[in-house]
Amino acid sequence: MRRCGVLTMVTVLALAGCARAGGDPSETGLARAMAEVAESGPASQAFLYNDLAHWRDLGLTPGVESEAPWLETVSFSLGAFGVPERRDPVGGDLSGADRAISIGIPPDTVRLDGGFDAAAVRDRLVAAGGAPRRLGGHEVITRGEGVTTTSENGMFVQTSTDDPFGNVVVTGSVIAASPFASSVRDVLGGSPALAGKDGYLALAACLGDVAAAFIVDPQEVGSGPGVRLQGVGLRRPESVTDQPVSVVCVLPEAAEHAAVRGDFPTRFTTEGKNRLGKPFGDHAEEIVHDEVAFEDLTVLRATVRHTATTSASFFLRTLAPEDYRATGPS
Repeated sequence: MRRCGVLTMVTVLALAGCARAGGDPSETGLARAMAEVAESGPASQAFLYNDLAHWRDLGLTPGVESEAPWLETVSFSLGAFGVPERRDPVGGDLSGADRAISIGIPPDTVRLDGGFDAAAVRDRLVAAGGAPRRLGGHEVITRGEGVTTTSENGMFVQTSTDDPFGNVVVTGSVIAASPFASSVRDVLGGSPALAGKDGYLALAACLGDVAAAFIVDPQEVGSGPGVRLQGVGLRRPESVTDQPVSVVCVLPEAAEHAAVRGDFPTRFTTEGKNRLGKPFGDHAEEIVHDEVAFEDLTVLRATVRHTATTSASFFLRTLAPEDYRATGPS
């Protein structure tokens, strides 16, 4: 029989008190990735992270069949890079990629860090009609005609194409691609950094040293009233035979903190139902709640042990604030 696995806030505080973030959250791979991306519109909407080097150490690489339940995890956050027939413009070998970052809704701006043959990728793009140009301190290779979008007052917004590899920056250690020229610049860094935006390091502290993560600002995408930030992370497995464990972290809006604090641990349980009316227990054997304090913020956390048949990336890909807010199904 499945366990509900919910510790009420009274029980948590009585037994252990509100947990405090251990160590320096800025030293986790997730926090370092946040520090290397500019706080821009796309990054503030959604930020996805994947430690590809960890999966490679376990014998898993993008584009190679892997054991369930980890089949989809190695391609999480890769966008078009994760589809062999679509990444032909930059070549098919991603074995040197150590980390993937993607930003935006949809997350179609992707950055890979690792070791790459920059000259070969650049030559391939130029041979296919790409045109090198300067954007800030970067050489961007643009494929196809850019479309300039303007606001009502005539101010320049951004140049884009429909091609996921429409704007590419490549060096010996980074490949970044996006339909949007401004987004490919932002995913390569800038000031201020996403890690400095209010609440993001608190989410990183709550999630811990995860192998993959998806952080979204519900207000940026018209979702999840009362939720300021939501993060879902995947704990690092020691082997592909491990049962996946996800971590869900919720930072409420200050004015809605009490309401969200009441909803999250009572609705996000194995007996609770998501926005589609399906029990969370279909995919979670156990859900245990606690809280994490970081500076002056308190983040709500749930640790989720997956069922044996649930993919490792299930909660990364599906969980939304509507699943645990009172406006959802009961």
